[in-house]
Amino acid sequence: MAKALKNARDMAAFKRIMPYCRPFLKLLGVDEKKMDDALDKVDDLVRQIEEMSQIPDRFNDLFASRGWIIYDLLNLEVAKAAIAKADSGDIDGAETDLVNYYSAGTVRWKLQTMKEIHAFRPRIPLAQKALVDYEEERYHACVPVVLALLDGLVNELYEKRRGFFAEGVDLTAWDSISAHSRGLQVLTTLFQTSRKTTRIDRIDIPYRNGIMHGMDLGYDNKMVAAKTWAALFATHDWALKAEKGLIEALPEEPEKTSNEIIQQQLQNKVSIEKLEQWRPRDIVELPKTGDPDQFLDGTPEKRLAEYLMFWKAKNYGYMARCLSVKLGPPVKESPRSIRKIFESKTLKSSEFTSIHDRAAGMSIILTYLVFEEYGQEVTKSFEFLLINENFKGEPEIRGTPNSEWKIIINWDLY
Repeated sequence: MAKALKNARDMAAFKRIMPYCRPFLKLLGVDEKKMDDALDKVDDLVRQIEEMSQIPDRFNDLFASRGWIIYDLLNLEVAKAAIAKADSGDIDGAETDLVNYYSAGTVRWKLQTMKEIHAFRPRIPLAQKALVDYEEERYHACVPVVLALLDGLVNELYEKRRGFFAEGVDLTAWDSISAHSRGLQVLTTLFQTSRKTTRIDRIDIPYRNGIMHGMDLGYDNKMVAAKTWAALFATHDWALKAEKGLIEALPEEPEKTSNEIIQQQLQNKVSIEKLEQWRPRDIVELPKTGDPDQFLDGTPEKRLAEYLMFWKAKNYGYMARCLSVKLGPPVKESPRSIRKIFESKTLKSSEFTSIHDRAAGMSIILTYLVFEEYGQEVTKSFEFLLINENFKGEPEIRGTPNSEWKIIINWDLY
Protein backbone atom coordinates (compact mmCIF):
# COMPACT_ATOMS: atom_id res chain seq x y z
CA MET A 1 0.00 0.00 0.00
CA ALA A 2 2.86 2.37 0.79
CA LYS A 3 4.33 1.74 -2.65
CA ALA A 4 0.96 2.24 -4.36
CA LEU A 5 0.44 5.47 -2.45
CA LYS A 6 3.90 6.73 -3.39
CA ASN A 7 3.28 5.91 -7.05
CA ALA A 8 -0.09 7.70 -6.98
CA ARG A 9 1.43 10.77 -5.35
CA ASP A 10 4.25 10.73 -7.91
CA MET A 11 1.60 10.72 -10.63
CA ALA A 12 -0.14 13.66 -8.95
CA ALA A 13 3.17 15.53 -8.91
CA PHE A 14 3.70 14.67 -12.58
CA LYS A 15 0.24 16.03 -13.36
CA ARG A 16 1.35 19.42 -12.05
CA ILE A 17 4.38 19.55 -14.35
CA MET A 18 2.64 17.93 -17.33
CA PRO A 19 2.46 21.21 -19.33
CA TYR A 20 6.27 21.41 -19.31
CA CYS A 21 6.70 17.78 -20.40
CA ARG A 22 4.53 17.77 -23.51
CA PRO A 23 7.34 18.40 -26.04
CA PHE A 24 9.38 15.55 -24.51
CA LEU A 25 6.38 13.20 -24.54
CA LYS A 26 5.78 13.92 -28.22
CA LEU A 27 9.34 12.82 -28.98
CA LEU A 28 8.63 9.54 -27.20
CA GLY A 29 5.46 9.02 -29.21
CA VAL A 30 3.24 9.05 -26.13
CA ASP A 31 -0.49 9.48 -26.73
CA GLU A 32 -1.08 12.75 -24.87
CA LYS A 33 -4.85 12.36 -24.81
CA LYS A 34 -4.60 8.98 -23.07
CA MET A 35 -2.08 10.45 -20.66
CA ASP A 36 -4.39 13.38 -19.90
CA ASP A 37 -7.34 11.01 -19.35
CA ALA A 38 -5.28 8.96 -16.90
CA LEU A 39 -4.02 12.01 -15.02
CA ASP A 40 -7.53 13.45 -14.70
CA LYS A 41 -8.32 10.54 -12.34
CA VAL A 42 -5.14 10.68 -10.30
CA ASP A 43 -6.44 12.90 -7.48
CA ASP A 44 -9.33 10.49 -6.85
CA LEU A 45 -6.84 7.62 -6.96
CA VAL A 46 -4.66 9.25 -4.28
CA ARG A 47 -7.71 9.79 -2.07
CA GLN A 48 -8.88 6.17 -2.49
CA ILE A 49 -5.45 4.69 -1.73
CA GLU A 50 -5.03 6.97 1.31
CA GLU A 51 -8.40 5.73 2.57
CA MET A 52 -7.47 2.09 1.92
CA SER A 53 -4.09 2.47 3.60
CA GLN A 54 -5.80 3.44 6.85
CA ILE A 55 -8.12 0.41 6.93
CA PRO A 56 -5.70 -2.26 8.28
CA ASP A 57 -4.55 -0.31 11.33
CA ARG A 58 -8.03 1.00 12.01
CA PHE A 59 -9.51 -2.50 11.82
CA ASN A 60 -6.85 -3.94 14.11
CA ASP A 61 -7.19 -1.07 16.59
CA LEU A 62 -10.89 -1.86 16.93
CA PHE A 63 -10.97 -5.65 16.75
CA ALA A 64 -7.55 -7.21 17.52
CA SER A 65 -8.25 -7.26 21.26
CA ARG A 66 -11.42 -9.23 20.44
CA GLY A 67 -9.55 -11.83 18.36
CA TRP A 68 -9.92 -10.45 14.82
CA ILE A 69 -7.20 -9.00 12.59
CA ILE A 70 -7.18 -7.94 8.98
CA TYR A 71 -5.34 -10.12 6.47
CA ASP A 72 -4.78 -10.47 2.75
CA LEU A 73 -7.78 -12.76 2.08
CA LEU A 74 -10.31 -10.81 4.16
CA ASN A 75 -12.97 -9.13 2.05
CA LEU A 76 -12.16 -5.41 2.15
CA GLU A 77 -15.81 -4.35 1.99
CA VAL A 78 -16.58 -6.55 5.00
CA ALA A 79 -13.71 -4.91 6.90
CA LYS A 80 -14.88 -1.40 5.96
CA ALA A 81 -18.47 -2.14 6.97
CA ALA A 82 -17.31 -3.52 10.33
CA ILE A 83 -15.22 -0.40 10.97
CA ALA A 84 -18.15 1.86 10.08
CA LYS A 85 -20.53 -0.01 12.41
CA ALA A 86 -18.00 0.01 15.26
CA ASP A 87 -17.37 3.73 14.78
CA SER A 88 -21.12 4.31 15.03
CA GLY A 89 -21.04 2.79 18.51
CA ASP A 90 -22.18 -0.75 17.69
CA ILE A 91 -18.97 -2.75 17.96
CA ASP A 92 -20.87 -5.83 19.18
CA GLY A 93 -23.02 -5.68 16.06
CA ALA A 94 -19.88 -5.32 13.95
CA GLU A 95 -18.46 -8.43 15.56
CA THR A 96 -21.66 -10.35 14.86
CA ASP A 97 -21.35 -9.34 11.19
CA LEU A 98 -17.78 -10.68 11.13
CA VAL A 99 -18.95 -13.99 12.57
CA ASN A 100 -21.70 -14.21 9.94
CA TYR A 101 -19.14 -13.51 7.21
CA TYR A 102 -17.50 -16.85 8.03
CA SER A 103 -20.21 -19.00 6.50
CA ALA A 104 -19.39 -22.57 5.54
CA GLY A 105 -19.09 -21.44 1.91
CA THR A 106 -16.60 -18.70 2.78
CA VAL A 107 -14.51 -21.11 4.87
CA ARG A 108 -14.59 -23.66 2.05
CA TRP A 109 -13.32 -21.08 -0.46
CA LYS A 110 -10.57 -19.87 1.87
CA LEU A 111 -9.43 -23.44 2.45
CA GLN A 112 -8.91 -23.72 -1.31
CA THR A 113 -6.54 -20.74 -1.16
CA MET A 114 -4.63 -22.37 1.71
CA LYS A 115 -3.52 -25.04 -0.77
CA GLU A 116 -1.05 -22.48 -2.09
CA ILE A 117 0.94 -23.24 1.07
CA HIS A 118 2.79 -26.51 0.54
CA ALA A 119 3.09 -27.19 4.27
CA PHE A 120 -0.71 -27.00 4.60
CA ARG A 121 -1.57 -29.53 1.88
CA PRO A 122 -1.17 -32.61 4.13
CA ARG A 123 -3.48 -30.88 6.60
CA ILE A 124 -6.30 -30.34 4.09
CA PRO A 125 -8.18 -33.63 4.78
CA LEU A 126 -8.39 -32.88 8.49
CA ALA A 127 -9.36 -29.26 7.80
CA GLN A 128 -12.20 -30.45 5.55
CA LYS A 129 -13.49 -32.70 8.33
CA ALA A 130 -13.40 -29.71 10.67
CA LEU A 131 -15.39 -27.77 8.07
CA VAL A 132 -18.10 -30.46 8.09
CA ASP A 133 -18.33 -30.11 11.87
CA TYR A 134 -18.47 -26.32 11.51
CA GLU A 135 -21.27 -26.52 8.96
CA GLU A 136 -23.21 -28.92 11.20
CA GLU A 137 -22.66 -26.57 14.19
CA ARG A 138 -20.47 -29.07 16.05
CA TYR A 139 -18.18 -26.30 17.21
CA HIS A 140 -16.92 -28.38 20.15
CA ALA A 141 -15.29 -30.72 17.59
CA CYS A 142 -14.23 -28.11 15.04
CA VAL A 143 -12.36 -25.67 17.27
CA PRO A 144 -9.66 -27.97 18.75
CA VAL A 145 -8.84 -29.38 15.30
CA VAL A 146 -8.38 -25.98 13.70
CA LEU A 147 -6.28 -24.77 16.63
CA ALA A 148 -4.06 -27.84 16.19
CA LEU A 149 -3.76 -27.24 12.43
CA LEU A 150 -2.81 -23.61 13.07
CA ASP A 151 -0.17 -24.58 15.61
CA GLY A 152 1.29 -27.32 13.43
CA LEU A 153 1.48 -25.17 10.30
CA VAL A 154 3.44 -22.45 12.06
CA ASN A 155 5.65 -24.99 13.82
CA GLU A 156 6.61 -26.57 10.50
CA LEU A 157 7.52 -23.28 8.85
CA TYR A 158 8.96 -21.32 11.77
CA GLU A 159 12.74 -21.18 11.66
CA LYS A 160 13.14 -22.17 15.31
CA ARG A 161 10.39 -24.83 15.18
CA ARG A 162 7.90 -23.03 17.39
CA GLY A 163 4.17 -23.20 16.95
CA PHE A 164 1.60 -20.42 16.83
CA PHE A 165 1.00 -20.69 20.56
CA ALA A 166 4.64 -21.05 21.66
CA GLU A 167 6.11 -18.44 23.95
CA GLY A 168 8.42 -16.04 22.11
CA VAL A 169 7.18 -16.88 18.62
CA ASP A 170 7.70 -13.97 16.19
CA LEU A 171 5.20 -13.92 13.32
CA THR A 172 6.22 -10.62 11.77
CA ALA A 173 7.18 -10.39 8.11
CA TRP A 174 8.16 -7.61 5.77
CA ASP A 175 5.47 -6.16 3.49
CA SER A 176 2.55 -8.12 4.94
CA ILE A 177 -0.90 -6.92 5.99
CA SER A 178 -1.35 -9.53 8.71
CA ALA A 179 2.20 -10.46 9.76
CA HIS A 180 3.23 -7.45 11.81
CA SER A 181 3.26 -6.38 15.44
CA ARG A 182 -0.36 -5.17 15.33
CA GLY A 183 -1.61 -8.26 13.51
CA LEU A 184 -0.66 -11.90 14.03
CA GLN A 185 1.59 -10.95 16.91
CA VAL A 186 -1.43 -9.60 18.83
CA LEU A 187 -3.40 -12.80 18.16
CA THR A 188 -0.63 -15.08 19.40
CA THR A 189 -0.43 -13.12 22.66
CA LEU A 190 -4.20 -13.06 23.10
CA PHE A 191 -4.76 -16.74 22.28
CA GLN A 192 -1.84 -17.78 24.54
CA THR A 193 -3.46 -16.19 27.61
CA SER A 194 -3.00 -18.40 30.66
CA ARG A 195 -6.24 -20.10 31.75
CA LYS A 196 -5.68 -22.07 34.97
CA THR A 197 -9.19 -22.01 36.42
CA THR A 198 -12.07 -24.16 35.20
CA ARG A 199 -14.76 -21.97 33.62
CA ILE A 200 -18.19 -23.06 32.42
CA ASP A 201 -19.34 -19.63 31.20
CA ARG A 202 -19.39 -18.91 27.46
CA ILE A 203 -16.15 -17.46 26.11
CA ASP A 204 -15.74 -15.38 22.94
CA ILE A 205 -11.98 -15.79 22.44
CA PRO A 206 -10.35 -19.11 21.40
CA TYR A 207 -7.97 -19.35 24.32
CA ARG A 208 -5.83 -22.26 23.22
CA ASN A 209 -4.57 -23.32 26.63
CA GLY A 210 -7.98 -23.15 28.26
CA ILE A 211 -9.64 -25.11 25.43
CA MET A 212 -7.00 -27.76 24.81
CA HIS A 213 -6.39 -28.40 28.51
CA GLY A 214 -10.08 -28.61 29.39
CA MET A 215 -10.25 -25.47 31.53
CA ASP A 216 -12.51 -23.34 29.27
CA LEU A 217 -15.65 -25.42 28.81
CA GLY A 218 -17.78 -22.71 27.24
CA TYR A 219 -16.00 -22.53 23.87
CA ASP A 220 -18.72 -24.44 21.97
CA ASN A 221 -20.10 -21.51 19.94
CA LYS A 222 -19.86 -20.05 16.44
CA MET A 223 -17.98 -16.91 17.49
CA VAL A 224 -15.05 -18.88 18.88
CA ALA A 225 -15.10 -21.19 15.86
CA ALA A 226 -15.19 -18.30 13.38
CA LYS A 227 -12.27 -16.57 15.12
CA THR A 228 -10.31 -19.81 15.00
CA TRP A 229 -10.83 -20.14 11.24
CA ALA A 230 -10.00 -16.44 10.82
CA ALA A 231 -6.71 -16.89 12.68
CA LEU A 232 -5.78 -19.83 10.45
CA PHE A 233 -6.49 -17.85 7.28
CA ALA A 234 -4.59 -14.86 8.67
CA THR A 235 -1.41 -16.97 8.59
CA HIS A 236 -1.75 -17.41 4.80
CA ASP A 237 0.48 -14.51 3.78
CA TRP A 238 3.08 -15.19 6.51
CA ALA A 239 3.27 -18.88 5.57
CA LEU A 240 3.78 -18.14 1.88
CA LYS A 241 6.59 -15.74 2.71
CA ALA A 242 8.16 -18.22 5.12
CA GLU A 243 8.18 -20.95 2.46
CA LYS A 244 9.79 -18.67 -0.11
CA GLY A 245 12.32 -17.10 2.27
CA LEU A 246 10.74 -13.64 2.05
CA ILE A 247 10.29 -12.90 5.76
CA GLU A 248 12.99 -10.21 5.69
CA ALA A 249 12.89 -7.10 3.49
CA LEU A 250 14.49 -7.40 0.08
CA PRO A 251 17.41 -5.06 -0.75
CA GLU A 252 16.17 -1.76 -2.13
CA GLU A 253 16.53 -1.38 -5.86
CA PRO A 254 18.95 1.37 -6.93
CA GLU A 255 17.46 4.58 -8.28
CA LYS A 256 16.95 4.41 -12.03
CA THR A 257 18.98 6.65 -14.30
CA SER A 258 17.30 9.01 -16.77
CA ASN A 259 18.22 6.64 -19.60
CA GLU A 260 16.67 3.68 -17.77
CA ILE A 261 13.47 5.65 -17.18
CA ILE A 262 13.23 6.53 -20.88
CA GLN A 263 13.84 2.89 -21.83
CA GLN A 264 11.10 1.81 -19.42
CA GLN A 265 8.69 4.32 -20.96
CA LEU A 266 9.46 2.94 -24.42
CA GLN A 267 8.99 -0.64 -23.18
CA ASN A 268 5.64 0.33 -21.64
CA LYS A 269 4.59 1.80 -24.96
CA VAL A 270 5.52 -1.43 -26.75
CA SER A 271 3.59 -3.47 -24.15
CA ILE A 272 0.49 -1.34 -24.60
CA GLU A 273 0.68 -1.77 -28.36
CA LYS A 274 1.02 -5.55 -27.99
CA LEU A 275 -1.95 -5.63 -25.63
CA GLU A 276 -4.08 -3.67 -28.10
CA GLN A 277 -3.10 -6.02 -30.94
CA TRP A 278 -3.74 -9.24 -28.99
CA ARG A 279 -6.71 -11.36 -29.93
CA PRO A 280 -7.78 -14.59 -28.15
CA ARG A 281 -7.59 -17.96 -29.86
CA ASP A 282 -10.11 -20.75 -29.42
CA ILE A 283 -8.55 -23.81 -31.01
CA VAL A 284 -10.43 -27.09 -31.13
CA GLU A 285 -8.62 -28.89 -34.00
CA LEU A 286 -5.26 -30.03 -32.69
CA PRO A 287 -2.62 -32.69 -33.37
CA LYS A 288 -3.68 -35.89 -31.65
CA THR A 289 -0.24 -37.11 -30.61
CA GLY A 290 0.71 -34.30 -28.21
CA ASP A 291 4.29 -34.43 -29.54
CA PRO A 292 6.12 -31.12 -28.85
CA ASP A 293 7.37 -31.00 -32.46
CA GLN A 294 3.76 -30.64 -33.61
CA PHE A 295 3.46 -27.18 -32.01
CA LEU A 296 4.96 -23.75 -32.68
CA ASP A 297 7.80 -22.47 -30.50
CA GLY A 298 6.81 -19.94 -27.85
CA THR A 299 3.25 -21.21 -27.49
CA PRO A 300 1.56 -22.52 -24.34
CA GLU A 301 0.63 -25.75 -26.11
CA LYS A 302 4.28 -26.53 -26.87
CA ARG A 303 5.26 -25.95 -23.24
CA LEU A 304 2.50 -28.28 -22.03
CA ALA A 305 3.49 -30.91 -24.61
CA GLU A 306 7.08 -30.76 -23.27
CA TYR A 307 5.81 -31.12 -19.70
CA LEU A 308 3.79 -34.23 -20.62
CA MET A 309 6.77 -35.66 -22.51
CA PHE A 310 8.93 -35.23 -19.39
CA TRP A 311 6.21 -36.92 -17.33
CA LYS A 312 6.20 -39.91 -19.69
CA ALA A 313 10.00 -40.11 -19.34
CA LYS A 314 9.76 -39.64 -15.52
CA ASN A 315 12.11 -36.67 -15.79
CA TYR A 316 10.90 -34.84 -12.67
CA GLY A 317 13.63 -32.21 -12.76
CA TYR A 318 12.60 -30.99 -16.20
CA MET A 319 8.93 -31.18 -15.24
CA ALA A 320 9.72 -28.83 -12.36
CA ARG A 321 11.31 -26.35 -14.78
CA CYS A 322 7.99 -26.05 -16.58
CA LEU A 323 6.18 -24.78 -13.47
CA SER A 324 5.41 -21.19 -12.55
CA VAL A 325 8.15 -19.54 -10.48
CA LYS A 326 5.83 -17.85 -7.98
CA LEU A 327 2.74 -20.04 -8.19
CA GLY A 328 4.56 -23.37 -8.08
CA PRO A 329 6.37 -25.10 -5.22
CA PRO A 330 9.56 -23.51 -3.84
CA VAL A 331 12.33 -23.90 -6.44
CA LYS A 332 14.56 -26.10 -4.27
CA GLU A 333 11.68 -28.40 -3.36
CA SER A 334 10.04 -28.50 -6.79
CA PRO A 335 11.60 -31.71 -8.23
CA ARG A 336 10.95 -33.56 -4.97
CA SER A 337 7.33 -32.36 -4.89
CA ILE A 338 6.82 -33.44 -8.51
CA ARG A 339 8.35 -36.85 -7.84
CA LYS A 340 6.08 -37.38 -4.83
CA ILE A 341 2.99 -36.76 -6.96
CA PHE A 342 3.99 -38.52 -10.19
CA GLU A 343 6.24 -41.44 -9.29
CA SER A 344 3.18 -43.67 -8.82
CA LYS A 345 1.67 -42.51 -12.13
CA THR A 346 3.01 -43.62 -15.53
CA LEU A 347 1.66 -41.55 -18.41
CA LYS A 348 0.58 -43.75 -21.32
CA SER A 349 -0.93 -41.21 -23.71
CA SER A 350 -2.14 -37.61 -23.85
CA GLU A 351 -4.44 -35.79 -26.22
CA PHE A 352 -5.10 -32.06 -26.46
CA THR A 353 -8.81 -31.41 -26.99
CA SER A 354 -8.96 -27.60 -27.05
CA ILE A 355 -7.05 -24.40 -26.30
CA HIS A 356 -8.68 -21.24 -24.98
CA ASP A 357 -6.76 -17.98 -24.51
CA ARG A 358 -8.13 -16.16 -21.49
CA ALA A 359 -5.78 -13.15 -21.45
CA ALA A 360 -2.72 -11.82 -23.27
CA GLY A 361 -0.55 -14.01 -21.06
CA MET A 362 -2.91 -16.78 -19.94
CA SER A 363 -4.27 -19.90 -21.66
CA ILE A 364 -6.33 -22.91 -20.64
CA ILE A 365 -5.66 -26.21 -22.40
CA LEU A 366 -8.06 -29.12 -22.09
CA THR A 367 -6.52 -32.58 -22.34
CA TYR A 368 -7.46 -36.23 -22.19
CA LEU A 369 -4.90 -38.24 -20.22
CA VAL A 370 -4.39 -41.98 -19.83
CA PHE A 371 -2.00 -43.12 -17.10
CA GLU A 372 -1.32 -46.16 -14.96
CA GLU A 373 -1.44 -45.86 -11.19
CA TYR A 374 -0.78 -48.79 -8.85
CA GLY A 375 -1.46 -51.24 -11.66
CA GLN A 376 -4.78 -49.64 -12.64
CA GLU A 377 -5.38 -47.70 -15.85
CA VAL A 378 -6.84 -44.25 -15.22
CA THR A 379 -8.45 -42.00 -17.84
CA LYS A 380 -9.05 -38.39 -16.98
CA SER A 381 -10.09 -35.16 -18.66
CA PHE A 382 -7.76 -32.54 -17.30
CA GLU A 383 -7.60 -28.73 -17.54
CA PHE A 384 -4.16 -27.08 -17.47
CA LEU A 385 -3.69 -23.38 -16.76
CA LEU A 386 -0.59 -21.73 -18.23
CA ILE A 387 0.72 -18.20 -17.82
CA ASN A 388 3.48 -16.34 -19.63
CA GLU A 389 6.00 -14.97 -17.13
CA ASN A 390 9.52 -13.55 -16.85
CA PHE A 391 12.38 -15.06 -14.85
CA LYS A 392 11.05 -13.40 -11.67
CA GLY A 393 7.68 -15.10 -12.07
CA GLU A 394 5.93 -11.86 -13.02
CA PRO A 395 3.22 -12.12 -15.73
CA GLU A 396 4.11 -10.85 -19.19
CA ILE A 397 2.25 -10.40 -22.46
CA ARG A 398 2.89 -13.33 -24.79
CA GLY A 399 5.80 -12.67 -27.11
CA THR A 400 7.63 -10.43 -24.61
CA PRO A 401 11.41 -11.01 -24.85
CA ASN A 402 12.93 -13.12 -22.04
CA SER A 403 9.54 -14.54 -21.03
CA GLU A 404 8.19 -18.07 -21.36
CA TRP A 405 5.10 -20.12 -20.69
CA LYS A 406 4.79 -21.82 -17.33
CA ILE A 407 2.26 -24.24 -15.86
CA ILE A 408 0.21 -23.66 -12.73
CA ILE A 409 -0.49 -27.06 -11.20
CA ASN A 410 -3.99 -27.76 -9.96
CA TRP A 411 -2.75 -30.14 -7.25
CA ASP A 412 -6.25 -31.26 -6.32
CA LEU A 413 -6.74 -33.20 -9.51
CA TYR A 414 -3.58 -35.28 -9.41
